[in-house]
Amino acid sequence: MSTRIFTDSTSDISVAEKELFHIETLPLHVILGDTDHLDGVDVTEDQLFAYANETKTLPKTAAVGLNDFIQAFRKALDEGYDDLIYTGLSSKLSSTYNNACLARDTLVDEGYDAKRFHLVDSLQLSTGEGHLLHTAAEVLASGGSAAEAEEAMLAVRPRIVTSFVADTLTYLHMGGRCSSIAYLAGSMLKLHPQINMIDGAMSAGEKYRGKMNQCVETYFRNIVLNRLDQIDKKRIFVTTTMNEEDTHAWAEKVRALNYFDEVLEEHAGATISSHCGPNTIGFLYITK
Repeated sequence: MSTRIFTDSTSDISVAEKELFHIETLPLHVILGDTDHLDGVDVTEDQLFAYANETKTLPKTAAVGLNDFIQAFRKALDEGYDDLIYTGLSSKLSSTYNNACLARDTLVDEGYDAKRFHLVDSLQLSTGEGHLLHTAAEVLASGGSAAEAEEAMLAVRPRIVTSFVADTLTYLHMGGRCSSIAYLAGSMLKLHPQINMIDGAMSAGEKYRGKMNQCVETYFRNIVLNRLDQIDKKRIFVTTTMNEEDTHAWAEKVRALNYFDEVLEEHAGATISSHCGPNTIGFLYITK
């Protein structure tokens, strides 16, 4: 009961992981038409894709609200937790982290001790955040303090490699991250872009050409196989918006390397899916 870990719904870790590490998740908002949904609660990526296909527009997404953070943080402290840890979507992609900081400031003004709050800007999205959550949970499980967990998260953060390959440019185009000319040219050439997280923001990387499965093979070779000696063997996430069967097949390919201690299969939620679209895959790990 000494420390409570919080995240938001963009971290994309499984329910089992959240239960194991006693992580509380605050959902972002996903607005389909006139209806406000909560990511991971009452909206799925399939609903998002169906909406985008029908309307040719992306649904709007909104940050976890200030009051949501205030209520969640206050409740945990009043229940007897000594410290709170939070990490979520990069501050360069959402106001969620800023709202968490404002909630802390509000509660400090109410008389709660500022030293009880350990808020870490992940500078990541999806299971890049998951690596930080695992790091914090491991420190706490070994008897470390919340302050030591925060220190470990900050030490790991610059070593996290987060990248994805998207099957289509459509969602990047609808989201304003791909110009009309680039979208048209890329669609004609059947390009599949690699998206990298650089300094907390999404940045275009390699552009793979051809059938998606062949492109993922090349991406896997470039990002994992060719760098294996640089990667921490503790854990890798295989995170996708693919179907369960294809996700599992890629995870099994990673397991067949007999290198990683843990290979975790994850499915991106609605907020992350809105950035990349269906049939996207990423291999996310920590370097040595």
